[in-house]
Amino acid sequence: MIAVLSPAKNMAPDAPCPLPLTRPVFWRDANDLAQALCTFSPWQLESLLHVSPELALGAFQMYQNFSVEEGTGTAAMAAYRGLAYQNLNPQDFTLEDWTFARDHLSLLSALYGLLRPTDGIHPYRLEFLCKFRPNGRNLYAHWGSRVYEALFSQGEPVINLASQEYAKLLSPHLRAGDRMITCHFQVVRRGKRIALATESKMARGQIARFLIKGRLEDPQALQAFAWGGYVFQRELSTRDNYVYLKDH
Repeated sequence: MIAVLSPAKNMAPDAPCPLPLTRPVFWRDANDLAQALCTFSPWQLESLLHVSPELALGAFQMYQNFSVEEGTGTAAMAAYRGLAYQNLNPQDFTLEDWTFARDHLSLLSALYGLLRPTDGIHPYRLEFLCKFRPNGRNLYAHWGSRVYEALFSQGEPVINLASQEYAKLLSPHLRAGDRMITCHFQVVRRGKRIALATESKMARGQIARFLIKGRLEDPQALQAFAWGGYVFQRELSTRDNYVYLKDH
């Protein structure tokens, strides 16, 4: 099985990786998008990316210095530093952990499309919901079914640990015979089950870590995951939706 995570806005260049860097599958697309973005001024990026002037200036500098040269950049799994990745905590992974992750974890990206943990990437800022329209199309239309096809071509079950924004890169293209299992982390509030965004991000990182550290190959093994009060609920779950509930 292969788990998929969303990227994070915060990135840390030059984080270590014990394996040789690989090149992203869609590096040419990433380069084309970056080349288009580097033509915009900081104030244009502020509007396109819907960010503050300071972040827009940072994004401008990122795209001016962007590179897809093979063997450069930071391993994607170590580069992202959001809550999910803090809980995944690849900084303490062994060589064997990294090797297993390389074959069982994929990262979704608006710029790179699909990334392996060891793919060398450079800092960027781009989300699917921004106003950037390459060739007049939104980013979902730009990527079409290519990321889905690259991921599902292996015939493995896919464990969806991504946000809705990034899962939409895959879900519209699912075909009969595909299996994508979405993990839901919910709490009970006033008699209703809801997801808390911050805790969900943390739990996604923790379950990805559980998968890698446990060398899990069977989706059913994920039902044993428990963290922070979240426990698998068989009666609330279905074949393609695993529910983990925290009732206090």
